Amino acid sequence: MRFRFKQPVPLSLLRPPHATASLHSVSKNSPFGIAFDIDGVILRGKTPIGNSRRALRRLYDDYGALKIPFLFLTNGGGIPESRRAFELSDILGVKILPSQVVQGHSPFKTLLNRFENEFIVATGKGQPAVVMLEYGFKKVISLDEYASNFKNIDPVAQYKRWTTMPELN
Repeated sequence: MRFRFKQPVPLSLLRPPHATASLHSVSKNSPFGIAFDIDGVILRGKTPIGNSRRALRRLYDDYGALKIPFLFLTNGGGIPESRRAFELSDILGVKILPSQVVQGHSPFKTLLNRFENEFIVATGKGQPAVVMLEYGFKKVISLDEYASNFKNIDPVAQYKRWTTMPELN
């Protein structure tokens, strides 16, 4: 099933307000933008798939300015968008801005005004507490840090093969 708009959708509706200033080099006359999934479409692990590097370079002009707006979507996360943008830039050989990266946890940024000074226990893969702190939340700890304050709170601790906290002596 195809959906068609009666009139072209303005690009300003397709990108979050904070991204507009960052993508100011994009032609305002571009009739469309592109959203790429990262895992399994652009990259397999840290390796570009097929001609994805070449295809992305075609979205820029000879001076490095975007001709066609695009962003990356992933349900993954665990690292700040700024770090993911840096990694993608390095792997793909094109300049990727943090505002061009939308991860599974990115919508939490919109909750900053409401929960900025509330106590937050951040859970998830990677470094969720670091991500939340970068978003501007003030009172954030990781689940492991929270659990370390309670002896035997984690019934599966003996089966875990990872750690997110340095061992205390």
